[in-house]
Amino acid sequence: MSEVEIRGLTRVARPKPNRAGFTILAFFDCAARGLAFYGCALVRTPKNGMVAWPPKIEAEDGMRRRVEIEDDSLRHAMMLHAREAYRALGGTDAEWIGKSIPMGPRPEDREGLDRFLQE
Repeated sequence: MSEVEIRGLTRVARPKPNRAGFTILAFFDCAARGLAFYGCALVRTPKNGMVAWPPKIEAEDGMRRRVEIEDDSLRHAMMLHAREAYRALGGTDAEWIGKSIPMGPRPEDREGLDRFLQE
């Protein structure tokens, strides 16, 4: 795993999902492989996964340009270290709970199956 140093982290007081379902939990600054990143985001995905977004850079013409981190191991290390710092500062909603994890049978599933078998 790539070594990442979290240099600062600020929790979002009342995190809310955006239109696409992503929820920014915290903003953080970090250093890795001789580069410093300021304004990264620790984000919960719509499927309850966790990701780290690199900072967006405002240009003079008003356009945003994003830093792209192509190394998956570095992106993952940034997320893990930011999540660790987030939890250390009292963050409680950064656990990964994938929606694809089986939840067991539900009563309405059984009712639907019974209706199907009776037809």
